[in-house]
Amino acid sequence: MILAFAHPGLVVPDLDKARDFYQRMFGFTLIGEEGWEDSEAADRAVGLKGSATQGCMLAGHNCFLELWQYSAPLKTGPDPESLQAHEYGIRHLAFYVDDCRREYLRFLELGGQALGEPTGSEEAGYVVYCRDPFGNIIELCEIPRPEENPTGLPGIDRLGDFSGTDD
Repeated sequence: MILAFAHPGLVVPDLDKARDFYQRMFGFTLIGEEGWEDSEAADRAVGLKGSATQGCMLAGHNCFLELWQYSAPLKTGPDPESLQAHEYGIRHLAFYVDDCRREYLRFLELGGQALGEPTGSEEAGYVVYCRDPFGNIIELCEIPRPEENPTGLPGIDRLGDFSGTDD
């Protein structure tokens, strides 16, 4: 039986920088670190040969986020910033925010890059796509309608302030 969605995993070129960005921008907290080198079991699990990595698991309001920095094997695929929102595959992570325009400016101040600009209305909310410092597309959006409020999901009874700010 399926118990729950576990986490997205992002591979980044700089684990420390990525952890700092996601902690400061979205209020994630570190709950564990892991990694491997010369592990046949890990290679079998991820489908690689000679892999080596360091990673961490972060906890947020209603999700976990896993970050990995591989030192082996060498990267062969395209850089994330070469892929646009319409390409096949998982193309973005979305975060609900209380004020899209304010969080967009904070995102840019913390090292993110603009793809679009906040657009929408007071009634339907605002939304914008950006790139994190590693080229991954991040959607910042206000809750567009009651049916999409995470408090309607099993196990989520409230929304909290996990913005990563000291306000």
